[in-house]
Amino acid sequence: TVHMTAILGGMTRRCASRAFAGGDLTAVMGGCELDLRQAEPAGGRAEITVFAMWGGIEIRVPPEWAVVIEGTPIMGAIEDTRRPTGVPPRATLVVRGAAVMGGVEIKS
Repeated sequence: TVHMTAILGGMTRRCASRAFAGGDLTAVMGGCELDLRQAEPAGGRAEITVFAMWGGIEIRVPPEWAVVIEGTPIMGAIEDTRRPTGVPPRATLVVRGAAVMGGVEIKS
């Protein structure tokens, strides 16, 4: 699991775990960047809880992962900006949480 909190600052992490279960990311007037491109979800599924307030969270995932967003943006955004690949997904990442005047972006 990954736990990141950035308050008035920034934090960057890369995870290459072969049994990634998920974690939580919090950015308050700061930013978190998490790179999961070398990770593999345990059992093919992982869940991340996010909270961005006046800050931003960026999550990089492999293009062949499916991303399910179950979050609430309040004067902010939670979005998956990756391009569709047409390849069947080999894993699923569930992103839950909130963005309050901040943003959460999933990228490849």
